[in-house]
Amino acid sequence: MPEETVPPLPIEEAYDEWADETQTALFLRSAFALLAGGFLSYVQFHSPIYGGAQWNQWIFLSVLANLILPLGIIWLFFGQGVLRLEWLKDQRLNAWNYGWDFRAWKRHLLIALAATAVMLPVLFWASRDPNTRTFYQGYFPPTTNAAGWLWLIGSLIIYMFCWEWFHRGFLLFGMAQGFGVIPAIVLQAILFGAAHWGKPPVEMWSSFAGGLLLGALCWREKSFAPAFLIHALIHVAWAILVLS
Repeated sequence: MPEETVPPLPIEEAYDEWADETQTALFLRSAFALLAGGFLSYVQFHSPIYGGAQWNQWIFLSVLANLILPLGIIWLFFGQGVLRLEWLKDQRLNAWNYGWDFRAWKRHLLIALAATAVMLPVLFWASRDPNTRTFYQGYFPPTTNAAGWLWLIGSLIIYMFCWEWFHRGFLLFGMAQGFGVIPAIVLQAILFGAAHWGKPPVEMWSSFAGGLLLGALCWREKSFAPAFLIHALIHVAWAILVLS
């Protein structure tokens, strides 16, 4: 007689309980997520690679530090498999549960379009500042032809996917397990804001508030998709405005 398989718990129940693990294990996992996230943010902030002529290397660094390494931490250090393998069938959470839920993508896209529409006047106003334009014209890669624009837009989407999962996936859901939801939202917003240090002042200081709002939204939706779509659309619009 074949062995009865145990179906995975509904994702909402898994997030609400984490009942199959001790509070000590949950706290230590959250602490490790915070320390690892802080270290990876520090490395990127102080990296000699940064935009402009090094744009391709900068995108690769983001994929490595914001996506591949955090996934490896979840899989190898947290023991939360990338797939629901047979030997992990009773495990409530795995790597894909850290905000990897795209079932409500239509609603999330509508939210992102609405947020972008609200932000467009602010983006247009900020893009007229000469110092801001100079900063970003040096930060973005050269866009002298259609191929350059296509790569800029595509690489920005890749960058924002990795960036948002790092903050609103790995950090948010990783720290919420042991620290609680509110501390996790606040801590990921602090790291998100700190990562903008050195950017034009309006962007730098508003990033803290933006991190709080995006963190609350992604926790409510149990997905990092809304933040990714919002940030990608706004960043593409921003690139067009400052480079036009």
